Amino acid sequence: MAQGGWWRHVRAWWIFQRGLMLRWLGHRTVRRAYYEAASDAFSAALALAPDYEDVYLARGLLYWRELQRPDLAVADFSALLGGHVAQAEVFFYRAMAYQAQGHYAAAAEDLRVAVAGAAGFPWRRNAAHQLQTIEAILEDLPPQLGPPSLPSGPV
Repeated sequence: MAQGGWWRHVRAWWIFQRGLMLRWLGHRTVRRAYYEAASDAFSAALALAPDYEDVYLARGLLYWRELQRPDLAVADFSALLGGHVAQAEVFFYRAMAYQAQGHYAAAAEDLRVAVAGAAGFPWRRNAAHQLQTIEAILEDLPPQLGPPSLPSGPV
């Protein structure tokens, strides 16, 4: 680790903990300001330790569920792929963010990966149900509309 690297990780951990507390306060008070502050804390932690996977997961969940910013959630979940976090879980969460954007084909693709994932994946049954629902939506889309395309650029 580079000079001072361990201290940056300690500071990032404390900032991450602050973000978790702010998110909890948002849940308790239903005040968006706490969620925004949690997002800022998570971003500050990542600025110090860009390899801190737990922060990407927490911030991605916050973007998707509380802040209704699925585009940013997809970016955070995508950053986790290939890391140490349970991959089936990441694909499931990213699928939900894609679904929130109306990108049903991408959501179905990620759900297929999640369903085929590790046997201990706690959301497997839910992922299978979501996949059936999304496949039905894709079948019902008029051919002239088709599924929405994904934005261009890195995901």
